[in-house]
Amino acid sequence: MKDANSTPLYIGKAVNLRARVKSYFTDPHADRPQIPLMLRRIHDLEWIVTTSETEALILEANLIRKHQPRFNIELKDDKHYPYLKVTVNEPFPRLLVVRRVEKDGARYFGPYTDSTTMRMVARFAQRLFRIRDCSKKLPLPRPERPCINFSMHRCPGVCAGKMAEEEYRRNVSMLIKFLQGNRRDLLAMLEKNMQEASAHLDFETAALCRDQIRLINDASRLQRVDLRLPEIDCDVFGLHEGDRHLCLAVLAFREGLLIGSRHFLFSRESWDFEAGGRDHLVLQYYMTSPQEPPQEIVVPEGKGFSAEALGSWFAAEQGREVRVSAGPKGTRQQLLDIAEKNARLYILHKTTHDPLADLQELQKALRLPVFPRSIEAFDISNLGPAFAVAGMVHFEDGVPKKSEYRRYKIKTVAGQNDFAMMMEVVTRRLRRLTDESKPFPDVLLIDGGKGQLHAAMDALRSFENAPFVISLAKQEEELFSPALENSVRLPPAHPARKLVERIRDEVHRWAVGYHRAVRGKQFKGSRLETIDGIGPKKAVILLRQFGSIERLREASVEEIAKVKGFSRKAAEDLKAKLAGL
Repeated sequence: MKDANSTPLYIGKAVNLRARVKSYFTDPHADRPQIPLMLRRIHDLEWIVTTSETEALILEANLIRKHQPRFNIELKDDKHYPYLKVTVNEPFPRLLVVRRVEKDGARYFGPYTDSTTMRMVARFAQRLFRIRDCSKKLPLPRPERPCINFSMHRCPGVCAGKMAEEEYRRNVSMLIKFLQGNRRDLLAMLEKNMQEASAHLDFETAALCRDQIRLINDASRLQRVDLRLPEIDCDVFGLHEGDRHLCLAVLAFREGLLIGSRHFLFSRESWDFEAGGRDHLVLQYYMTSPQEPPQEIVVPEGKGFSAEALGSWFAAEQGREVRVSAGPKGTRQQLLDIAEKNARLYILHKTTHDPLADLQELQKALRLPVFPRSIEAFDISNLGPAFAVAGMVHFEDGVPKKSEYRRYKIKTVAGQNDFAMMMEVVTRRLRRLTDESKPFPDVLLIDGGKGQLHAAMDALRSFENAPFVISLAKQEEELFSPALENSVRLPPAHPARKLVERIRDEVHRWAVGYHRAVRGKQFKGSRLETIDGIGPKKAVILLRQFGSIERLREASVEEIAKVKGFSRKAAEDLKAKLAGL
């Protein structure tokens, strides 16, 4: 698709060209504004017929690389990550940290998403292989006195003629193998050199090789991933589709070492995903990467990737055979799971939600009569009838306001009655706000189903201008609202559902934490431990069963005898001793 100046705007492929082109002009595309913007600039269409989808994929990738159309998806990081550059085009190469890859004949490694680790690797490699870090243009007309780095064994002193170019080049070759992740070949080479040096009684060289082997093993041990196949070499592409974004995570494994990772984030409005498949993401990655692909690539199955087409592209474009695994099993499936988890977490880390927009969606979905600017949520936490407590959290404009969080001990309800406990807590909260002349929240969120909702509504009847109340049931994630006849089941990606789930999870965390604290205080240093024959373990068992010393004192001998570790005689003795406690 070209503009009036014959500049390509978009390059794509299609099995049915008529249907593909027609869809651009007939569909409204209200949720994908890029298409109408592109259509206003289209002046001409041009097409090329191929004999197979694989040929179309290869042609598409080459044309995109050549013309870089504005409306094609670009595989870009959210910032420029650093690379390690080995200046192999110099007589005595250096190891540099750079931000851009240039066509200057040098070898590039990266990008490194963790710059701190990258710089540690660079310093380690320079010391390990004795690579110079000065900017002198070598060789010099005549040798000069070496700098302090030579005396510190951090530089071979090539400026002073202390090392020949051929020997220095061997160190650079080992450096490149190290950065590529080919540790096995490098270790074999050093082992051979150590044996030869030892055989020739060159113990200084043999000791240097020995130290290098130890350092490489130490570095590998720190980076090694716990795999069933420790020598696996592959790049793993994991794709996760969120509610508003998609993320492609690429993990590079060499000999069982995770040597690098990259993440690419796209909006779901990126219309070219559905229209053109996703193979071109893999192709773009290797067309823009300075490093060669490994012997194997792992892609997810059923997410728009074609193992056959990708394998054909590598054979045609790279001139080498690359195995592409789709829907792998065993260790490779574990690696794919790791990549997809990284993609999911990257979306959570990078994307931001508009809390006010989420609140608008909640008001619309549940037909709330007021805008839910302030929401308070309640949750009950207990262990059977014992240690019953409740937690309340307060969200203002969709964001937690922790200064308004509250905790409650259940005072008026005996036994396990969640409905009554909920009524007590809601009543106590609203009564406290009334006494302090503070405004009620706009909405109360109850953790539970229709029963908990009605219990809270009963508690609200005695208050004027009571807040609106809704509830969320855990099992099916159903939302209940008095304004709706039936419950609402929103899709998992719906902003309103995600908002109430975040609030529900927060109040649950808050209530459970308080429950554990109360229970721990009761168990620690209980008065039961002062009774002969009752140690900490038996005290915990009794308190879990009866909840408190008072309830244990009220229990019958038969009830105590049913507790694990207590016979009838032991129960009678305990009952007698409890009377004097």
